[in-house]
Amino acid sequence: MRVAVCSTYSENIDKKYYDASKEVLEFLAQSGCDLNWGSGSLSLMGLSYNVFKEHNRKIYGYTTQKYVNFLEDLKYATHTIYDTTFDLKKNLFESSDFILILPGGIGTVSEFLAYLEEIRSNDKLVPLILYNAYGHYDTTIALIDDLIKRSFNNLNIRNFFKVVDNIEDFKKIYGEINN
Repeated sequence: MRVAVCSTYSENIDKKYYDASKEVLEFLAQSGCDLNWGSGSLSLMGLSYNVFKEHNRKIYGYTTQKYVNFLEDLKYATHTIYDTTFDLKKNLFESSDFILILPGGIGTVSEFLAYLEEIRSNDKLVPLILYNAYGHYDTTIALIDDLIKRSFNNLNIRNFFKVVDNIEDFKKIYGEINN
C-alpha cells in the first residue's frame, strides 16, 4: 500500500507532535507501506522520509520547481516535479491507497480540504485520515461542524474522512482499510 503523508515543514513545532507522528510513521513503515510525500527534508516531512528510508520502504516524492534544490538531501526517493501545487496534489492523490494528514499548518490544512472535496465531489473512495494528535485539528473539525450547522454542508461530509487522536485509534482504522 502507498500512503500519502501530508504534514508540516516547519521546524518550530512542539516535540509532542513530532513524537506522535513518529509513532504512526513507524507503524506504517513496519506494516509494509510505501511513502508518497511532498519531498521535504525538514520537520515532519523529513521525519517521514527518514522513517520509511530506515525501513527500506519505497519513497515517492512530489514537489514543484520552486523546491527542486532541496532534493539533493533526499536521494533515496524517486521524485516527480510538477509545475503547480494543484498538479502535485492531484498526482499524489491519484497514486495513493490512502491519505494521512499529520499535524501541520495552512498548507497541510489546504491539502486536507482539497482531498476531502475531491473525495466528496467525485466519489473517490480513498480513505482520508486526519491525525488529531493533542487536538491539533480541533478548530478545523469545528469549522466543518459549523458549516454543517449552518447548512453549507450536510452531515454526510463527515463520512468522507476519519479523525483519530492516538496510535490505538489509528491502528483500528488502518486495520479497516487494510482488509
